Amino acid sequence: MGVKMETQLNRQCNEALHARSLPDLLSKMVDFSQARGFGRVSATVLTKHSPTLCEYQFIASVPVDYVPEFENMEAARSDPVSQHVAIHSAPLVWNQSTYVGCGQGALWERQAPYGYRSGIVMGFHLPRGRSFLFGPDSDSAICASPARIREVVEDFHQFASYAQAAAFELCLAYDPPAHELPTPTQGELEALRWTMDGMTDWEIGAKLGLSERDVTLRLQRAMRKFGCGTKYEAVLKAIKLRLIESVE
Repeated sequence: MGVKMETQLNRQCNEALHARSLPDLLSKMVDFSQARGFGRVSATVLTKHSPTLCEYQFIASVPVDYVPEFENMEAARSDPVSQHVAIHSAPLVWNQSTYVGCGQGALWERQAPYGYRSGIVMGFHLPRGRSFLFGPDSDSAICASPARIREVVEDFHQFASYAQAAAFELCLAYDPPAHELPTPTQGELEALRWTMDGMTDWEIGAKLGLSERDVTLRLQRAMRKFGCGTKYEAVLKAIKLRLIESVE
């Protein structure tokens, strides 16, 4: 039986690694989690490009009514589970007491009706500001022996290590044909570079000896060339095209 289960685990891990799309990866994450008694699962691909610019991409089976709360990064700052996984790599098995012990019992009460009463969370923190945050969630308390809980955590940790590789490839890969590459000027890229570091248009102008309006116009031209609605989207696209470099 042990050999059979190990083979099945390896197969599921490899299926996640070779997921062909984000919906395909999510489907494999859900199947893996539900087979182990967890009704929901979520993953976040986080890329910290600079101290003031983070990009979040979510792969999750979240109830429609709960999506705004789930994707609220401001609210995550008071969530003890989110705070743990944002800093630590060690898995955390959490439940109501995790929130009550941190004075956040009301937060647990808000999320519990949506299927978030207990769960496991783990983070993979990689070079170049990249993190993969992963966790299955349950609408009931986790009732199992300590040995069984350790076994389940180990299964999820192995699965997540494969899923994170697929997630980064699917979320961050960006390689358009050469004829579609935008051609921003060096001045436009310079403005994007300083925007990445959190500087305002006025601050960039003061640094470069330009007026605030000149900087704004450079950024607007870059936005048009990249087909973006905001200067921050243009920064992210320039990073993915390797036209500017994110922080190490």
